[in-house]
Amino acid sequence: MSAPRTITIVTVDHGPVELVEPDWCIGHHWQRDPYRDDLTHNSVRVKAGATTETHGWLPMLEARVSWAPFKELVPVISLIVDVEHDFAAEDGRAVAEGLRLAASRIEAVAAEAIRLREGLA
Repeated sequence: MSAPRTITIVTVDHGPVELVEPDWCIGHHWQRDPYRDDLTHNSVRVKAGATTETHGWLPMLEARVSWAPFKELVPVISLIVDVEHDFAAEDGRAVAEGLRLAASRIEAVAAEAIRLREGLA
């Protein structure tokens, strides 16, 4: 196991804040001018969706492990679940399969968050 990586992020309300960045974090380039409580570690994003005849590729889910260490005690799962369309009946099977895939990805991300929580104990 590698040594913990410490990073410093300049925040709007607390100036430079030093924190340990977990190996699974994708970095903080996306957080511009953050407040201390908003500092968040995010894992890579997983997606699920379906290809339908009516709408082509239809994204249904984005999921990741997320942890705001100054606001949350342990990692959580961050989900975007979104599908709202009228579909041809023939697309029902593809939509159902996409939802099953989304469910399995949510379960996998949740299992990873639980595993990471155990490492914090």
